[in-house]
Amino acid sequence: MLNFWTTWCAPCQYEMPLLQALANDKDKSAQGLVLLTVNDGESIDVAHRFMTAHGYSFTVLLDTQNVITQSYNIRAIPTTFFIGQDGIIRNIKLGAFLNESELEQTLNAVMK
Repeated sequence: MLNFWTTWCAPCQYEMPLLQALANDKDKSAQGLVLLTVNDGESIDVAHRFMTAHGYSFTVLLDTQNVITQSYNIRAIPTTFFIGQDGIIRNIKLGAFLNESELEQTLNAVMK
């Protein structure tokens, strides 16, 4: 699972607790789930302050020059890609997940 976000994005902020809960889910990890998030265009200081202030501990990759963001043709933040173990993109979610149920349904469909 590859999620693109920024600290100033309200929908991103809304779904962050869902991502943290997913990062803490040992069962999903045991099933092969890897959660990576990409901070879009912000500095390490900005991203670190945001993560620390909210107590988030999931993996954040920094895309300070928007190279990854451009490679994935990101046009909306947040955007989440669900990528299979074979490297094929299985699903793309534009916008924030509204609740845990929506995220779980998408994950279950992709991880089958």
